[in-house]
Amino acid sequence: MSNQEQEQFEKRKLSNIVSAILMANDINTPENIDKLTNHLNKTATSEEFEPFEKVAFELSITTTSTPKLMFLYDNDIINAYIHVIKNPDKFRSNVDRKKYFQSLVSPDKEEVVEPAKPDVITHASEDKQTGNVMPEIIEECPVNEPHYFEPGRYTDISNDDYHSSNGISSTMLKDARISLMYYERRHISKVIQRERSEALDFGSLFHILVLEPEKVEDEFSLPPVIPAEALTNTESMKKWIEKYNATLQPVMSNDELKAEIDAYNATLPQPLPLSGSVEEIGGLYANLPDEFRTIPESDKHTAAAMKACIKTFNNTLPTPLKTSGGRIDLIRELEMINPELVETERNKPDPLNTSGKKEDLIARIKGVSPNTVFADELMQAWQSDESRIRITADQYRLGKAMQQAVFDHPEAGKLVTHPNRAVEVSYYGIDDDTGLEVRVRPDLEIQYDENLRVGFDLKSASLGRYKQDAITAMIRKEIINRDYHVSAAMYCDIAMLDQFFWIFVNKDENYHWVAIVEASPELLELGRLEYKKTLRDINNSMNTGVWPAPVTETLTINLTDFETRKLEELQLEA
Repeated sequence: MSNQEQEQFEKRKLSNIVSAILMANDINTPENIDKLTNHLNKTATSEEFEPFEKVAFELSITTTSTPKLMFLYDNDIINAYIHVIKNPDKFRSNVDRKKYFQSLVSPDKEEVVEPAKPDVITHASEDKQTGNVMPEIIEECPVNEPHYFEPGRYTDISNDDYHSSNGISSTMLKDARISLMYYERRHISKVIQRERSEALDFGSLFHILVLEPEKVEDEFSLPPVIPAEALTNTESMKKWIEKYNATLQPVMSNDELKAEIDAYNATLPQPLPLSGSVEEIGGLYANLPDEFRTIPESDKHTAAAMKACIKTFNNTLPTPLKTSGGRIDLIRELEMINPELVETERNKPDPLNTSGKKEDLIARIKGVSPNTVFADELMQAWQSDESRIRITADQYRLGKAMQQAVFDHPEAGKLVTHPNRAVEVSYYGIDDDTGLEVRVRPDLEIQYDENLRVGFDLKSASLGRYKQDAITAMIRKEIINRDYHVSAAMYCDIAMLDQFFWIFVNKDENYHWVAIVEASPELLELGRLEYKKTLRDINNSMNTGVWPAPVTETLTINLTDFETRKLEELQLEA
């Protein structure tokens, strides 16, 4: 479901809940619709509507876990809500409401082609030792609706779809063990967002490398390999420009342009001088073309009159080209007498400027060499790619080393490559005690025979500096502190596994040992009792709308034995 579809779903759900509450209490007015909507949205509060918060929350939770209810018309949904509101004794729990809502949804009337018989996984019953009991069968369930899955076993759900689907997972349950308040903020109101970290990304990488190495390139993105010829910094870009400029045919200098103009100007007839004696002026006048000797013979040939005629003649001579100004001015002048030369000159690429910011240098280089590779652009493209998880080269090297440690281990290597293995299979179920939907996704499961199916989880840990004799205790501490035993119990119950193991791999650099650890029956029973209790706590909070914080009473801090002895010593000294 896209963000837009989810928003529309929530908006329609709230609108129907508001209408049902007001109609059930005979207070359905436009004013109350606005008030109750704002109250439930927490954009405004009204004391008169506080009693309706619990039923609104219950209807919202049940509707979210029964999305097919929204296939009905709004009037039908509102009537269903009203029926629940008016019969509180009949619908005390979420499971009661959910069963009722599911009964209202009409079955799909489209013709359905009977699928081929799916593969089955057999599971040994508790008294399998007798050999007289038929194995229980878990059928492969087809995926029939995105992000919502009925109880069963699914082999083809993507990791993203699994994590966004219905049901309480073991990870979600661990959040509830932090506190029910944290669970509500993280998974219901969703004001606490899941944070991506390098540790989580590395854990995902390690799992894929060991269990599904063929998917590494699809799921993860390594930093790009920077080619040797790539330009990496300003200095390398300036050197590239200098090398490029050296290959260019040099353009004519201003002096060369002036020389061309001067050579042309030298071919032009020179103006006659307007200075000199009357005799010299008269001589020049006498040599003028007839059309410029315009003084009548009867008039006196004064110097001024003859100079005027000479000046008129001079004005008809070609004007020399200018040699002043910059390059553009000289090119413009030269174009009037030698356009071919100017065209050739203009077609010569200009040298690139080596000054400016890195962005300026990149733009100049790309202008003349679009295929030049820049390290910055490769890194930016890698960092902006959100389609895959970005990992560093160091993370990848560490993951590969740990992968090899698993493959080389005489037992673990056979487990992760077992011919009857299944990886990342999703299981959905209903908790018997609470009716809550639950889901699990073991890393690895192996069907040894009809009577034995075993689950495994791959774990990375940093236990390199502990003495050998302390390793067992440290692994036990790791399991208990991180609630691995709680997850294992859920896996065994929901996926119906007969045994459960962890494959621990130490991730300290160059010290990657492997330990295969079995979850004992007592450890699984402890995890089972703990996850069952947590589910009951979640269910109670869902029914009451109360999500307790981790601290609900006034604390009294007592002294430890060490602090008590220190107190006694100080009291004696006082």
